[in-house]
Amino acid sequence: MYSYKTKKLVTSGVLVADEVQEFEQVKVLVGHMYHRTKRRFKVIDPYRNGPLEKESLELRDDRGNVLGEMPCQSIPHGHVIVIPTIFSKNDEYYTLKEITTLLRDDKKATIAKYELAQVTESLDKTTLTTRFVTKTGQQLCRAAKQTITWKTLKYRDAKTSRSWSGSSIPEESNYVAVKSPLIMGYVAQTAGLGPASLKAKEQQIVYQKLGKIIAIDNDGNILGTKKYCNDRTDPTQAAETFLPYIKGYHRAIKAEAILPSDPSCDIFVKYLAD
Repeated sequence: MYSYKTKKLVTSGVLVADEVQEFEQVKVLVGHMYHRTKRRFKVIDPYRNGPLEKESLELRDDRGNVLGEMPCQSIPHGHVIVIPTIFSKNDEYYTLKEITTLLRDDKKATIAKYELAQVTESLDKTTLTTRFVTKTGQQLCRAAKQTITWKTLKYRDAKTSRSWSGSSIPEESNYVAVKSPLIMGYVAQTAGLGPASLKAKEQQIVYQKLGKIIAIDNDGNILGTKKYCNDRTDPTQAAETFLPYIKGYHRAIKAEAILPSDPSCDIFVKYLAD
């Protein structure tokens, strides 16, 4: 085949990754004569027909150490080796420095030499905000924020100035659980939230107003009210609350205090005139 890159007849070629080369099929005549058929083709995807054993590519670092080997790949009317511009081994990145061809045991050996990419480290942060709100979205206290730091290694090819980033690694696998704080006059619908995914940006814990004791007379008239007390050990419950004192009246029940089963619901207590 005739190579438009080298302007010569070739039976094999070397491509750097992402490169496209154009060839033309030729018909060999007597002696050194040949006829160009004008049937052109481009080498774009050399991996489609699988590897051949004719020749291989050695990947070496700039100290001569062998990093690996790339097998030759078949293409129409010949074979080709694709040389990666970036090569990774043992969590290190190498960038292509030069390509040489040696004659070894009457066979050609293509050697690609690499050097370590320049590495810098960057730190990024993501934040999860937990808000403590009512059902209508009213914020009751300052939001709690958690911050996770991510470390990203950034690489640069000194020869081409090409740069790329490696994987970002977080310092923690998730955000920690959040406990519902005690907010006076309110009761939380949940004791807290479990560990959150690092993809989460915001979450909320909803609170309701504490219920109250409503003192009424025989006719249902309201004589007074008293809000339940917060349970200081459990933000989801109300504490035992003493019944209110109403001047000129006494309770129709013997109990002096009640423990609400539903901390957000009111309780009516009848009072009788003295």
